[in-house]
Amino acid sequence: MDKVYVSGLQAQAIVGVDHWKRPVPHPVSVDAVFSTDFVKASERDNLTFSLNYAVISEKLLKYADLHRQRNFGSLGGLGRALYGSLHEERSKCSGIEVSVSAPKLDIRAPVSFVTDGSREVYKIHGLRALTLIGVFTFERENRQFVDLDIEMEANGDLHVPAVSASVYEYLEQANFKTVEALVKRTSQWICQQFNVETVHVRVTKPNAIVYTDGVGVSTQCERADFANEEPISFALASKTGFDLPVEEKPISPRQTAYIAFGSNEGNQLENIKDALDLLSRQPGIHVQSTSSLYVSKPMYHTDQADFYNGVVRVVCENMAPHDLLKTLKKIEYEHLQRRKEFDNGPRTIDLDIVFFGDSTINTPDLVVPHKSMLERTFVLQPLCELVPPDFIHPVTAEPVHDHLRRLLATVPDPSVQESSELLSVVPGSGKRHLTFSHNSKKPTLIMGIFNATPDSFSDGGKHFELSKQDIVEAALKQKAEGATIIDIGGVSTRPGSSEPSVEEELTRVVPVVEAIRAAPELDDIFVSVDTYRAAVAEAVLQAGADIINDISMGTLDPDLFSVIAKYGCAYVMSHTRGTPKTMSKLTEYGPSDDSLVEYQIDSHHGIQAPAAEPVVNGVCRELAAQLIVAMDHGVKKWQVIIDPGIGFAKNISQNLTLLRRAKTLKQYAQNDLNSGVYTSFHGLALLVGTSRKGFLGTISGKEASDRMIPTAATVVACVQQNTDIVRVHDVADIQQAVKTADAVYKGIF
Repeated sequence: MDKVYVSGLQAQAIVGVDHWKRPVPHPVSVDAVFSTDFVKASERDNLTFSLNYAVISEKLLKYADLHRQRNFGSLGGLGRALYGSLHEERSKCSGIEVSVSAPKLDIRAPVSFVTDGSREVYKIHGLRALTLIGVFTFERENRQFVDLDIEMEANGDLHVPAVSASVYEYLEQANFKTVEALVKRTSQWICQQFNVETVHVRVTKPNAIVYTDGVGVSTQCERADFANEEPISFALASKTGFDLPVEEKPISPRQTAYIAFGSNEGNQLENIKDALDLLSRQPGIHVQSTSSLYVSKPMYHTDQADFYNGVVRVVCENMAPHDLLKTLKKIEYEHLQRRKEFDNGPRTIDLDIVFFGDSTINTPDLVVPHKSMLERTFVLQPLCELVPPDFIHPVTAEPVHDHLRRLLATVPDPSVQESSELLSVVPGSGKRHLTFSHNSKKPTLIMGIFNATPDSFSDGGKHFELSKQDIVEAALKQKAEGATIIDIGGVSTRPGSSEPSVEEELTRVVPVVEAIRAAPELDDIFVSVDTYRAAVAEAVLQAGADIINDISMGTLDPDLFSVIAKYGCAYVMSHTRGTPKTMSKLTEYGPSDDSLVEYQIDSHHGIQAPAAEPVVNGVCRELAAQLIVAMDHGVKKWQVIIDPGIGFAKNISQNLTLLRRAKTLKQYAQNDLNSGVYTSFHGLALLVGTSRKGFLGTISGKEASDRMIPTAATVVACVQQNTDIVRVHDVADIQQAVKTADAVYKGIF
């Protein structure tokens, strides 16, 4: 099809009233396109067979000038009149399209009208408005620009500036979570307010992506598409503050809720423990599990103490979100005497609902999902320990783990928060707490072995039946050599060994704990007791021990977890199978069944390739099962330190595999499809003990007492694998290896 163009013909005309309701002439620009056939004109090069664009231009200008005092009523009225004036040209061509634009008629955007005699389209070009759109907190509190291009086919005449004004006002007062909702609701608004039969709306967000001119969506709708829709109505929206459109849906009687907690006044750990204990006693609330416990820098108001933070998962029965809120406020203000002087200030306890099922709530006293969660590592990081990688944020429709990954890749504004990095906390007794960095920014800790036994495999009798003074001197020696933790053993756990009675074990370990705790110069030393017996654990915890180091991961005494929960102490869950007499034969590790989905998750890089070696996932799987049992007994996740149990129910190849892959233990997570229980090792500290063990003798040919160098080699491997604690006999020598490895792999020196 051949075409003849007349473009940008300038004229003046009255096309209804302007923004100030005045019927005055406005500059208009006229385009005309003629569809024709050039064959005769081009073959004979003769104007007789051509459409003369000079004549057409003059004709259109003359028509506009002759009717300059006429009010055409709208751009459509002018366009139709100009189209009608070209009746002679219509006989010479197959089609004519006339377009009239008025750049000054509407103060908000240029408008135009196009007709080809059978179809009429009104257009608004680049209407810019400020509206609330998006799901992030900054998007909910600050309007942002959107640009709209609108095309409409009307049933009769249409005053386009009135449409522009109406859409502008609607967008200024409405708010949306998605650009898709914006474009659809705007289309409905136009059809609802005006005699528009078909509308095409294109929305662009010019500032959404920095390195583009804009991104957006478009849609075309018919009036009939909204026949069954409720008419849009809206009240004037507040120009400040958080606002979020919500979807009304019924709330089932049983809901899982996630509650973020924080404290930076008084005894923070006790405040949190008391709050969760009170929460667990409330009718209709069952505390399922907790995250690890973290230390975070204060946010928004930076001149205050650091916070202890975490998240707890609860199940609510026959409870509405506002009922839960009322319960949390009662715990905060009545039980724990919170005094709120200003927003984001110091507090004894803060309990915030992060999620309540998949509900979205927007009321003056409660916004769910929590409006600030996506900008806070101290909420997202512990939350991601409790929800699987496919858990979707009900507003953003993105996995919560993806939000965390993006947040960890950003650097916070120091005026808002000094640092967004978190340290995990493991409580001891009294004021002693261990802290760990999961970004490898803290020195590797040394746990010195203090065997109060006559029959341990490499140093039996060395510390057996010492005097109180000798105990203190031995402990001071380990402290001076670099030990942060002293691990006291009263039972030999070497493969094949026999166990003493409970009474005998108590006589071996309790005096050692009492002697160390009575020495003021050892007050900063963490005392660990290597036992799997509940009675021994309770006795040493009453004597002042900080840590129970259990080689059985709770399988040899059913009461042990209850004691750990009661005292709130640190607990080393070490993997094993069977008993010391049988473990050497229990080294077969197979795959999981189909009901268990296993993950390797790197917080910064997402889901990683799963471990290929059966022993790695096998050890993690069995530790996870016992972690679930422990939490069912009231143990909090932040009490737990995991240990792969080198030398226990593993052959030499399996021991070496676990050393090579140790850091994958801290990335392990699993989702039980049958029970719906998600378990993650994220946030847990990792302890590895290789000191003088038998597989090192097999490799080096050295006797147990002469395996310091092989031990040091494995300790360096542990540091490279982000192990947090190494358990060793030769503290002074191994400390040199640890300091060197920390310098090489962590940059700490």
